[in-house]
Amino acid sequence: MELKRKYTVADINIKNKDYEVGKDFVSALYQIEIPTGIKIANFIEKNISDLPINTLVSYVYGGLVMDKHNRPVTFTIEVIQPDEYEPILSDLQLVPMDEYLDLMNLNLVLSPK
Repeated sequence: MELKRKYTVADINIKNKDYEVGKDFVSALYQIEIPTGIKIANFIEKNISDLPINTLVSYVYGGLVMDKHNRPVTFTIEVIQPDEYEPILSDLQLVPMDEYLDLMNLNLVLSPK
């Protein structure tokens, strides 16, 4: 018998109204362990405001949070900026540390504040 989750993605409150969250992003966040997903959502909320946006392409940015066992969890988010609209967080993926370090070398990581 499979246990149901006690909380849903709707319980993860991203308060910043300066961007929108896409369906794939929410779906990916739902697949992550709840405490880690909340840490990722909070990390993004605190650090997304300084991203340079280009209306012609989407960008992939890396991020790093520590899970409840104090192990690093690396992830990427895809950001799209349609003309004259709020940026859209279109996708989220957990990635290996090597990929995160590659993004760091390209200066494409969310810097903690």
